[in-house]
Amino acid sequence: MSENMEKEFEMSPEEFERFAAESAKERMKALRRKKLPENRSLENALMAMTKNELEDIKFNLDIPVPSSLKKEEMVKQLAPQILVFLRMWMTSMIEDQMALFDYLVKNDGISSGINSDDERLDYLRGIGMLFCGMDEDKLAWYMPDEIMAEYKKLSGGAFVDAVRLNSELMRLAEGLIFYYGVLDYDQLYKKVLALAEADDLPFVDFMGVMLNGGTWSRSVVNDQHQLAAAGLMHPEELVVQQAKRVGLPYKDFPYDRVYEAGAENYIESTDDYKRLAQFFMSSCGLDVLQAADVMKGITVIIQNGYGLNEIQGMLDDSGISFSSRKDVEKFADYLKAYNNTLPQWLLKGHSPDEAASFSAPNTAGQGKRKVGRNDPCPCGSGKKYKNCCLN
Repeated sequence: MSENMEKEFEMSPEEFERFAAESAKERMKALRRKKLPENRSLENALMAMTKNELEDIKFNLDIPVPSSLKKEEMVKQLAPQILVFLRMWMTSMIEDQMALFDYLVKNDGISSGINSDDERLDYLRGIGMLFCGMDEDKLAWYMPDEIMAEYKKLSGGAFVDAVRLNSELMRLAEGLIFYYGVLDYDQLYKKVLALAEADDLPFVDFMGVMLNGGTWSRSVVNDQHQLAAAGLMHPEELVVQQAKRVGLPYKDFPYDRVYEAGAENYIESTDDYKRLAQFFMSSCGLDVLQAADVMKGITVIIQNGYGLNEIQGMLDDSGISFSSRKDVEKFADYLKAYNNTLPQWLLKGHSPDEAASFSAPNTAGQGKRKVGRNDPCPCGSGKKYKNCCLN
């Protein structure tokens, strides 16, 4: 394990909570900095932002406006380009975003009832769609008049149907990433369209949905090449390790299972998952939510290719210990069973049990052969079976 990888686990849960709380406090302080403008035009909304925030919008939308311009000149050039971007961006909208926009339209484009703790609002603010300001003692979010006028033009069933399709595509993509960890957009396009039976969707339209939905999602992270799970620490390394398993194809999952896995905070509650979670509740005194958090941590550690030492370190940091040797043995047995039946990113969605027993039928029709401990692992990693999927 590299030094950088080890540092991933140096922050304890308490330290992470303090860091997150401080970051949230600084964010809210920045959002509450300006008063709500009386005239909610797009230019006025932009003028209420700092020069750095305008630079962020310019960068996010790839607008070629010189940074040397004064703030007012920059705003005048940004405003019309934001509207051009808006017309393209709305074709990639998903249902959550449409619901938010519909809510604001019904409230004349402004509301102080929106949950400002939702950091996804920063994404919409960073592309010039939504803005905020203090309305007396409350933080209000609003759509500039020009943004609201453009959005109102899209009333009708065709737009709603398009947004529903976008949402279905995004959820299927999130479900696939739940099982595979990472996929480049070419792979994702083929797999999602096959599941959705939307073969006529152009790749460029699909990419618009992935880039928008991936930025909005809490469960995945996108870049210009691929979509990855939010909990994946080293995407490029996973891509390399998956590629080494040439004898192991990506596991095929049915539509219903992928769609279900695309739900936010989805948990695949298998018998082995329940057994280990219930062990933490009965033997360690955890409640349901605490046990779920521990299981989430264990799963993330396993999916990132780490092992028992890192799991034990996480339990120690969380103040979880076992009172007897019998409990230690139970934990080891339950953890091994959970690991061996968990669909793993490294194994392209197969569990270790599935990968260990996988081999293509041979030409003589003899089916699967028994793999010896010192034989090459059938998953295609190049390692011996005893040093790979057997463990």
